[in-house]
This record gives sequence, C-alpha cells and structure tokens, in this order.
Amino acid sequence: MAEDKFACLILAAGKARRMGSCKALLPLGEGERAFHALGLLAQNYRKLGIGRILVVTGFHAEAVEAQARTLNFALLRNPQPERGMFSSLTLGLQFWQHQDPVPRACFIQPVDVPLIRPLTIQALLAHFHADPDKVAIPAFLGRPGHPPLIGSKYFPDILAWQGDGGLSKALQSLPQSLVDVADSTILKDMDTPSDYQRLCRLAPYTNSLHTREARELLRIHKVSPKGFRHAEAVGSVAARFARELLLARQKNGQSSNLRPALARAGGLLHDLAKGVPHHEKAGALILEKMHLPAMAALVRDHRDLTILPEQAISERELVYLADKYCFGPNFVTIEERFGEKLAHACDLQSAQAIVTRREHAKALEARLALEIGCAPASIAQKALSPRN
Repeated sequence: MAEDKFACLILAAGKARRMGSCKALLPLGEGERAFHALGLLAQNYRKLGIGRILVVTGFHAEAVEAQARTLNFALLRNPQPERGMFSSLTLGLQFWQHQDPVPRACFIQPVDVPLIRPLTIQALLAHFHADPDKVAIPAFLGRPGHPPLIGSKYFPDILAWQGDGGLSKALQSLPQSLVDVADSTILKDMDTPSDYQRLCRLAPYTNSLHTREARELLRIHKVSPKGFRHAEAVGSVAARFARELLLARQKNGQSSNLRPALARAGGLLHDLAKGVPHHEKAGALILEKMHLPAMAALVRDHRDLTILPEQAISERELVYLADKYCFGPNFVTIEERFGEKLAHACDLQSAQAIVTRREHAKALEARLALEIGCAPASIAQKALSPRN
C-alpha cells in the first residue's frame, strides 16, 4: 500500500481555555520517554508511512509552529481561530485540495486526542482500501471516535457545509462506516487538567492493551465462545499470579514493574490465532504488525519457554504458566494437563516433546512457588473458582 498517497490534518488552533496551557506541547508520559502531543502523533502516523502531515495553528501559533517545524510538518495558520475547529478544518482541506497530487484521503486528527495507536490508523487504511466510497470512522465498543479518514472526493461536500455542529454534522449526509478497533484511546481527549493527568498515566502503556481492548480484539478476530471462555480463565489466573508475585516482592523490599493488567490482557490474547499452525507465533505476528510489542512478547512464548536462573519472572512467564492450569475454563494440574496430551501423542518424538514442555512448566511452577511462598496451583484454583 502506498500510504504516501494519504495525508493527515492535525487541528491545533484552539485556545485551550479550560486546560490553561497549549495542549499540543504538553508532555505525555514520564521522564525521557515523554513526548508532547505533536511528537506522539508524528511517531504513530509515520510508523504507517504517512508523512504528509499538515498542522493548522491559531492560538499559541508561534510555539506550536516552532515544534512542528522540528517534525517537518507542513504549516498553516488560521487567522481567525476564534471561529472554532471547523474553520481550521476547512482551511486544511482547502490546502490539500491544491496539492499535487491531491491525497486520496485525509485523517482529521484533533491534537487533543493524541494517544491513538497505529492499529487504529491501520484499520482505517485497510477499510478505505476495501471501500473508498465511505468515510471511515473508528469505533470502540460501538462508540465513534477520532480520527475519521475522509476520501478527497468528499472534500467539496464538507467545504460547502454551512450548518452548525461542525464536522460530525457535515458528515451526516455522506456515506460512512464505523470501523471497530481495539483502541479506547480514540475516545480520550484532553480538555481539562484532570483529562491531561489521565492521559499522562495511560501514555506509557499504549504499546499494550488493557482488558476491555483485549476482549474487543478477540471479538474483532471472531474468536469462538469456547475460545473466549478459555481466554478469560487464563487471563484471570495470570493476573492473580501477578498480584501475588508483586505483593511478595514488595514484602521483601524489592522493586517491581509487574503489571497485573498486562498479565490479564496477555492471558486473554494468548490464543488469538488458535487454529492456525504454530498459533503462538501467528498470534504474536498479528500483534507485532499492530505495533503492540509488549503484547506480542507474551503471546509468542505461551506454548513453551525456559527461564534462566538469573532472569526475573515477568508477565511473559505468568501467562505461560497460567495457560498450563486451564483446560478450557476449568482448573487442571500440570500433570493432568500434560497427561492428557501424552495420551494422545501419535509417536515417540511427539511424546518426548510433550514431556520436555511438562518439565519446563514444572520447573517454573517450583520457582514461582519459592518466590511467592505458596503453591501456584492453589492460586490458580482460587482464581478459577466460581466465587471469584
């Protein structure tokens, strides 16, 4: 796909009255990894090969334009930003209409929705290639968000709009599709300082998915009800392991960046590609292509792994072990899980491979038991209890 034929229009002309400072330049994240909104958007669009990016400025123009130049964005200043966002949008569309070549379509990206993931951009591009006659609007759990992707054939319709209600009203007369994405950030804007703090907390974790997003990705990939039940079980056990291990490390005065939410999401997605040969690698590849490396790492090794003595147990190992205690949605011991597989082994080589995987699982089980001070099997059994 020649994504250089697509463009992005970043709307950054607002006064930010409720925020009290320029939204486009607010740092999101922590420490050296923090990017301002313009930098994050540049990073995520360019990951998908979209380099034709225009920023429309207005209030705070000089500061925003200085940063935009360092990112090699095209610039356009709205002389009357007090007229609102739609006035900036029309200026931007007019700009793209007079470019050679005119983009096939343009993303309309408010600067105050800065955490959208590459997976959303990918999904909208894929939809446009399949159906270029419809405006593609991302949706999470049925709720539409930003950014819409609008074919250039509809620029004149939007520019001719004279009513109230901005872009959403202007689009109502145009054919459009909601494109389901596993990305709740399409709904998260920052109008107030509390919104900003919420996005700062979220920003470091956009390379992974949270629980609702993981469930939505399973639904988008049409995972069966049976698969959903097993995924929920493994996610529950992995999250419980992470909480217990985190607590044990804290009691011992150890710092730990374990994230139970990441362990749960990894458990939910571990069988994303079930039914495909080498499904663990296939699932990881899906997530890598979606630019979700933290999720891919959990899925890739859930079938078998070894851990070095000096290597700390992480969410990766917890997802792997959690899977071994779940037969469908039900608890099984490691011996029962691998015993069932051995009973169906078709030859000596297959049986030996199963025995090797069983020994790897038992070794990790013993190591986790030593660190948390109780049997992992008992924790898994409680996590899968109907009362939990």
